Amino acid sequence: MGLVWLALTGCFVDLPVDDALLSPCAGKTCSTDGYCDDGACLCASNYVGNPYALYGCQPVGPLSPCQTTCGLNALCDAGACRCADGFVAVCGTGDCVASRSLCDGTADCANAADEDPLVCFDGAVQPWSVVDLCDDDSDVYWRVWAQDRDWVWPNPEDAFRGTGYDQVAQQTIECIVGELLCFGGESPDAVWGVGLDGRGQCDDCCEPCGVDAVEIADLRCE
Repeated sequence: MGLVWLALTGCFVDLPVDDALLSPCAGKTCSTDGYCDDGACLCASNYVGNPYALYGCQPVGPLSPCQTTCGLNALCDAGACRCADGFVAVCGTGDCVASRSLCDGTADCANAADEDPLVCFDGAVQPWSVVDLCDDDSDVYWRVWAQDRDWVWPNPEDAFRGTGYDQVAQQTIECIVGELLCFGGESPDAVWGVGLDGRGQCDDCCEPCGVDAVEIADLRCE
């Protein structure tokens, strides 16, 4: 009996190939000053940081216009670090998180500061007014200190300034409803409340944050 060889033939069809779909970098967004290589985000030469964050790659050494490398999603602007648009500095580490991610039940900061109750509580806009009755030809400089968290208005580097003897100086602050706020002021001849450094003691210079206005009307230096 002879052997029978069967020739198997197939039909091959050329299909269009979408190179973009085959690329491991397709659809991947890397940091500014970063790039994608074989599916992985990397920082460009002379840049370091997180290549997956919007501004995660930061210049190193003398190339950086800031004194320090800015955090994630922050960039150096005019010599100072600031958050990119749509991001806020709430972590306390220099990193910025998306505003839409605040208080969403998922921690985006390494220390979970974006989900801290003090951040997520309802806020209030509260007016504070000061009357300078210290007739020493100097303006009163003052701050408002939060006692339940590390916060001060306007900020640790600046202070509100009075508008002259027997004049009302008013400022509006945004605070967390119910938190205790304390007044601190100074002039060359007197210190009031907790002082500009917030370390003093007082009996009647603190008020809870709320909708009611706070009046500090008896700043005398006799």
